[in-house]
Amino acid sequence: MSDQQPHRNEPGFYRYPMHQLVAVLDDQASADDAVEKLRGIDVDVSEVHVLSGPEGAALLDRTGQRHGLRGQLLRLLQWTSSENDTLDLHDRALRNGGHVVYVPVRGEDRKKRVAGALRAAGGHLLVYFGRFTTEKRWI
Repeated sequence: MSDQQPHRNEPGFYRYPMHQLVAVLDDQASADDAVEKLRGIDVDVSEVHVLSGPEGAALLDRTGQRHGLRGQLLRLLQWTSSENDTLDLHDRALRNGGHVVYVPVRGEDRKKRVAGALRAAGGHLLVYFGRFTTEKRWI
């Protein structure tokens, strides 16, 4: 087993997760299983971020209030885009004790492999955030 660990509830402002596949997991066991499954397909889990529970919801900062005017403006712009619904789903999952996992990924084959690993661990509401698009085909 690798000693590399994902970033868990790491302080910062979670902006637009460009080139990342994001999934919701409902409990700690599923989140831990997802990390192990990602390791199993050679994902560098030291680049993975996991937000968990109400603390994660505060870091996600759905309204941007905790991150000043820039944070609020970014969330306002996101409110007018397709990201709005996704942010709401992630915020709700976190407030209900769930986990949101962010996995950097590029390329169609890699997206499919990572999506498969996350789903096998119980991941749902999978969304890939591209440069100017979101792909919700795995929801």
